[in-house]
Amino acid sequence: MTEPVNDTEGGPSVQVVCFVIDGALYALDIMRIKEIIRPVPITRVPMAPSFVEGIVELRGAFLPLIDLRRRFGMEPRAVGPGGDHSKYVIVGLEGRIVGLAVDDVADRRQIAESEIRPPPPLGMARHFFAGVVKSEGEVVMVLDLDAILSDAEKDQLRGMESAQA
Repeated sequence: MTEPVNDTEGGPSVQVVCFVIDGALYALDIMRIKEIIRPVPITRVPMAPSFVEGIVELRGAFLPLIDLRRRFGMEPRAVGPGGDHSKYVIVGLEGRIVGLAVDDVADRRQIAESEIRPPPPLGMARHFFAGVVKSEGEVVMVLDLDAILSDAEKDQLRGMESAQA
């Protein structure tokens, strides 16, 4: 998380962006987000890790696109009658820029750090999360961006970048 700011009640807080995956709310520290964009064409990459949807071009740079649904072991998103509201959340991850495919972006919130609790026991998935908080009457899972990928998976992404260069 970034340096906390003081919330309206005087305690430290952090500003997050909330997004939706499979109907559940997740959040990332806003300071880790470079931008949020609508989907752009994806180039599939042979033998890419299963959670990597492919690469996308953003202003001349090629970025790996991580499908958070796949990363979390969920079914692919079915587009309903309301259309596709998916977004790509562009983030900095260990000195590189990557995209995270999410179902939709919900809103921006200020969360008091004292309200964030450790994640419940979730088996292997527990390490993806920095904590859980109830915000505006909703349960929000706060992601630990640095823990979304293992060291071996980060190496695989570096290999993809080398192949694209």
